[in-house]
Formats: sequence, C-alpha cells, structure tokens
Amino acid sequence: MRKLLALVCLFLMFCRLGMASDRAEVDALELGYKVAAMYEALQDPEAADALQAITELGHDQRYYVMVRGWLMYQLQGDLSLLEASPEPPPETLRARIDLIQRAIRAIDLE
Repeated sequence: MRKLLALVCLFLMFCRLGMASDRAEVDALELGYKVAAMYEALQDPEAADALQAITELGHDQRYYVMVRGWLMYQLQGDLSLLEASPEPPPETLRARIDLIQRAIRAIDLE
C-alpha cells in the first residue's frame, strides 16, 4: 500500500513539473488529498466517512479505473489473508472487506 502511495506522490510531482497554470496545480493537489483520504479510509474502514472518501474519488470518471483497480487489488489480498489464516481474522480485516465490497458496488452503479 505504501508503494502505491509513493507512486501516486511521484505522479503528482511529475504532473506539477509539467503544469503551466495555477489551476492545474490546485487540481493535482486536490487529487492528492483525495487519494490520501482514500488510503486513510482503507486503513480505518469503520470510520464514519470511509465509504464517502472512496466513492468521492471513484465517481470521478477520470480516476474510476485507478480506484476500482486499487480496490480490487486490496480486496484480493484481504480475501487471501482471510482464507489463509488458521486463526479468526481481526475484525478490521472483515470490516475492510465489507467496506471495499460496498465501495465497488457504489462506484459501479454511479
């Protein structure tokens, strides 16, 4: 997850280097804040605004594919952990799986 966040930060830095207008810089910063909010939502799936943070970025058609891919990647990893663990999984893992499934449904229906 940290690698993905680092890649997004690099992307935003490269975008900033190539941008000529102040508005483009503001847009890049807003995207960065939304990506960071989505990351935080996945870390704390029981937060009140977790689903909103994910769907806010996922409903933007420019980033839909990125968000859906990120969610599917995280879901596959979490389901793998759930199936491979001989012990009962932590409640946060089940909560994150539930959040991701709801978020995928929400952004796909929009």
